Amino acid sequence: MLKNLPFKNYLYLSLGLDVATILVIFFFKSFLPPVVPLLYGNPTGTGQLIPTLGLLIAPGVSLVITIINTILSLLTKNDFQRKILMLSAFIVSILTTITVIKIFFLVGYF
Repeated sequence: MLKNLPFKNYLYLSLGLDVATILVIFFFKSFLPPVVPLLYGNPTGTGQLIPTLGLLIAPGVSLVITIINTILSLLTKNDFQRKILMLSAFIVSILTTITVIKIFFLVGYF
């Protein structure tokens, strides 16, 4: 089933980045304050803060996007659309990982 999927390596990298980000959040939870900023769209203040394990929202959403894009890529016949779906899942995973790392360096006690 995955044999005809283009850019399989990007799929594996996306899933690996998402899982690695989740594991890093669990491992470095003790270096973070009880609340961290994630919801930057909200007004400045406590509206931007979430509990530390709320950081799992970002890689969780990225993982869901990767799975949805993979399923859509398997259902479509157009090769260009398949490639775009797989590359977009990979880019979302990279951006999610960068976001979590930046939050770690912003508020972490290292």
